[in-house]
Amino acid sequence: MHKPVFRKKKFRFPVNTLIGSSYSNFITITSKYRIDKKYHRKYYFTKWVCRILDLFASIEEKKQKEVLENFKLEHPPIFIIGFWRSGTTLLHNLLCKNPLFGYVTTFQSVFPHHVLWNQKWLKPLMTPLLPETRPGDNMAFDFDYPQEEEIAVGNRQPLSFYNFFYFPDDTDKIINESLLFKNVTEDKLDKWKQEYLKLIKMALVNTKGKCFVSKNPSNTFRIKTLLEMFPDARFIYLHRNRYDTLTSFRKFVHEVDAGITLQDYDHDHLDREMIRLYKLLHEKYEKDKSLIPEGRLAEVGFQVFEGNKLKEIERIYNELGLKGFREALPAMEKYLETIRGYERSNHKNNVAFRKIIDEELRDFKRKD
Repeated sequence: MHKPVFRKKKFRFPVNTLIGSSYSNFITITSKYRIDKKYHRKYYFTKWVCRILDLFASIEEKKQKEVLENFKLEHPPIFIIGFWRSGTTLLHNLLCKNPLFGYVTTFQSVFPHHVLWNQKWLKPLMTPLLPETRPGDNMAFDFDYPQEEEIAVGNRQPLSFYNFFYFPDDTDKIINESLLFKNVTEDKLDKWKQEYLKLIKMALVNTKGKCFVSKNPSNTFRIKTLLEMFPDARFIYLHRNRYDTLTSFRKFVHEVDAGITLQDYDHDHLDREMIRLYKLLHEKYEKDKSLIPEGRLAEVGFQVFEGNKLKEIERIYNELGLKGFREALPAMEKYLETIRGYERSNHKNNVAFRKIIDEELRDFKRKD
């Protein structure tokens, strides 16, 4: 009988999630930004672990190349988009109960270079560092669960919005570069596309799926680029009340930053940056959604989805022409039973932050 593995209670680490990056990518990212003195120990420890793991990654990368050489995508990907904390995680978890669908796991999100052979020994080694629940909410956390892929994207090449978690004082610069692709050369953008495609293919190999399901709010900014890569892609856009969304996102951001940041930062300034990001994301979506061909976009309101989860998922299947709803239904029902007692955090009492939201979005007329 195996003893249970001791798991951390909080999102606090001696390293940050760049340990799963290639060493050259780690240097490229960290050399661009200020690293404050109080985080030098975390930086150097991360750098040291990253360098060691990179030796094993170089061997696995050759094996990954062999596996992916003749690997073809059988179905166009499905991209779940919308602002963070809009219900994307719940929808992603439910969709991934369909065995036809593949996804990035939590392990692959941090260690995208170690998904084949190295995962067998690296996952048990790293499991004690993984918190029992996700930062920002009380959802269960496990290396095999479906996960957002933006950290993995950043651990394969330098363009990733989640670099702002390490360097929150440079959030505006990171938004322009990694979300809007401003002043990004064609070579760098091509590299981003190549590495993202590899990531998707490895996710399908790892989870034995046929159709990739992404949950990545950052991709709301990249609809045009994703359609260039996958002309037949499907999109599911979630939207939620701005106060619930932003107060939940604020909590999530500050809890993650407490665990992996390499900079001191002004919390109030970052709060305002996140509110402006909310406005920017929705403006970008309204501008770009017309690029998505008819029948390939499903829009979902969180309040409706929360009250009629399976009915809404069936609608999504029908609108996007997806297969396997009936086959996946028992697994989805079973998953919903496991989270029946889960209660979302109540953020409505943060009157001061609601006032800041009203101030920053006073000219933003979009209906939630």
